Amino acid sequence: MSIQILGTDGNSLTSRDVDASANNLVYVQGQLKFSGNYATGGDTLDWTTVADKICSDQCLALFLDWQGLGNSYWPIGLVSTPLNGWKVKVAQVNTYGTEHAASAYEAAYTGDTVYFSACFRKLL
Repeated sequence: MSIQILGTDGNSLTSRDVDASANNLVYVQGQLKFSGNYATGGDTLDWTTVADKICSDQCLALFLDWQGLGNSYWPIGLVSTPLNGWKVKVAQVNTYGTEHAASAYEAAYTGDTVYFSACFRKLL
C-alpha cells in the first residue's frame, strides 16, 4: 500500500509545509504514515498525491528519519524520475542493511512518526 504524505502537524500537507521562496527550488517538510503491507524492494511513495501543493514535477532529494524505530531500522528513499515511482525501503541497522521482510506493517511502524524533508525543482 502507498505511504500517505502528511504535513508537519500530522494532518494534510498544506502551504505552511512548503517553502517556495528560493529561486528555483521548493522545500517540503512533513510526516509519512505507513499502513497495509510492506513490499519487497520498498513501499510506494507517490508525490503526485500532493503535487498540486508542491507545484513541481521533479523531486531532487529526500531525507527521512524514524522517531522511534531508528535504533533497529532505517528508511531509505529510492529515487525515481516520475513522481509516482519513488519508494521507501526499510532496512535493518544491525544486519548491515538487510531489507525488512514483505509482510503487514507491525504496530511499531504504523504508530511511529517518520519525518521527511524533500527538495523539488520549481516549475518555471
